[in-house]
Amino acid sequence: MSDTTGARPLRRRGTVASVLVATALAFGLSGQARAADPIKVTVGYQSLWAAGGEVVEVLRHTNIFELNGIKADFKTFTFGGPLAEAAVAGDIDNVFAADAPVLRAMARMPGSKVLMRTHDARFGILVRPDFQGGLADLRGKKVSAPFATTTFPRSVKAIVAAGVKDPFKEMTIVNQDIAEQTAAMQGGLVDAVITWDPTMERLIEAKIAKPLWMAPRGENIGLQGLSGKWIEANGREGEVKFIKAWIMATWWASNNLEQARGWFAKTSRLDPRLLKIATDFDRNLANPIKSPADVDLMVSQADIDGAQAVMDFLFDNKLLNTKLDVKPFYDMEPLKQAHGEIVAGKLPAVTDIKVTTP
Repeated sequence: MSDTTGARPLRRRGTVASVLVATALAFGLSGQARAADPIKVTVGYQSLWAAGGEVVEVLRHTNIFELNGIKADFKTFTFGGPLAEAAVAGDIDNVFAADAPVLRAMARMPGSKVLMRTHDARFGILVRPDFQGGLADLRGKKVSAPFATTTFPRSVKAIVAAGVKDPFKEMTIVNQDIAEQTAAMQGGLVDAVITWDPTMERLIEAKIAKPLWMAPRGENIGLQGLSGKWIEANGREGEVKFIKAWIMATWWASNNLEQARGWFAKTSRLDPRLLKIATDFDRNLANPIKSPADVDLMVSQADIDGAQAVMDFLFDNKLLNTKLDVKPFYDMEPLKQAHGEIVAGKLPAVTDIKVTTP
């Protein structure tokens, strides 16, 4: 009896121990499974913004996000204004546009950050083929522009510098989606449009419009921001993984540009030839990049100062309700970390990149 009854507690203790071990293993496996779960992100991009569009198409059609532990969905928008509103509404996790729409959205999403520059964007003012004169001769004319962009205030500043001191009184300025500009010029509804590639190059090549003023390189750059909610959920690790994926996609696009242009041509519904001038204008895509470590996505102090001038212009002209200090929205530390890790070899092998959809 004593042997039998004495053995029972031992068996019970053994059973309890087994249960504890099994539970610990289960929790361990569960933790590993959670650690292996990909980060989720919904990426918004512009279907009519060349050079940046090619990079996103690489992310859509290859396994680069997957290699970096990210599962992505994609949504397209015609320009930065609607994209920024979608970010504020929580429909997408990033804000990928020029400085004005990005910063306006950041100000409405606590904790959001601008993490990198994406590309150089060519823009300018085009006029009807029969237009005579220079920027000052836009006085009394009808000009079309999407207001919720950076190309609008930057172009208007150029018009002011040319002598049109009060453009909002001396010209008729209409707020128009970039997708509507071709029809507006063809129909003679406007005298000039403030526009960018690839729509700009299409209008020029088709002789629907001619260049009046072209912004210098570096005047307009793409910015990539992530929402505060996404950053809170995924932390610095998520930021760095996202940036690494973008760097890899930029590197791949520069070395496979014909393929990247072909993908974006389908999205934009434009001839790939029209996209070449935009990628030639970009400092990363103009030539093949030797290594991902050579991709340049840094936002400079001059870029930040330029963005501040744009936001001040919008406020001074009552196109922005609140004066905005832009500097706190920029955070280059995750980019520096990502670049440092890439230099140290902490990056998925580029030989593992595969095209997943044609």
